[in-house]
Amino acid sequence: MDNLIIEEGRSVGTLRIGMTKQELDQCVRTYQEKCIRPCDFFHSLFKYEYDSEGKVTHIHITDTVKDYYTCLFRDIDVFNTKASKLVEGLDKVSPYIRDNDASLGFSYTFPELGLSFWRNHVRNEEYFHSEEFKELDPDIQEDEMRYLYFETTTIFLISREENIEGTLGGSEA
Repeated sequence: MDNLIIEEGRSVGTLRIGMTKQELDQCVRTYQEKCIRPCDFFHSLFKYEYDSEGKVTHIHITDTVKDYYTCLFRDIDVFNTKASKLVEGLDKVSPYIRDNDASLGFSYTFPELGLSFWRNHVRNEEYFHSEEFKELDPDIQEDEMRYLYFETTTIFLISREENIEGTLGGSEA
């Protein structure tokens, strides 16, 4: 399995902040062609936000990409590392925005790294030892375990503006 390397506030693999939609589409087609198990929905693994000039400002990657590529930031597999461990480690490198979403465990933004992470539900290790969890159907237990990990990673341009917004409690998702 190939790697998609995240560069702080710049890129994920060959997908770069500042590219046009056409350039991004070509990069995704190249990744799709290289896949051992190609699929029709590969393009949906990536979402983008654009500025007024049509240049990408944010690249969102869904965790489904892990079925095809390993997504690495500083040699850490962002979709196969437990959210708590990932946040703890990155927070030592650069602090995240201490907002409501972060305090609840749903979303963390690291403005100095140009990264944010999101998950729909939050689960912790203690929950998996509870009677409530043990009474669930095994398929549901397996599904619940995925909430130990992030579902989306976003790469955005590191800028003075992002840092100012971050200190005021702004949030990227």
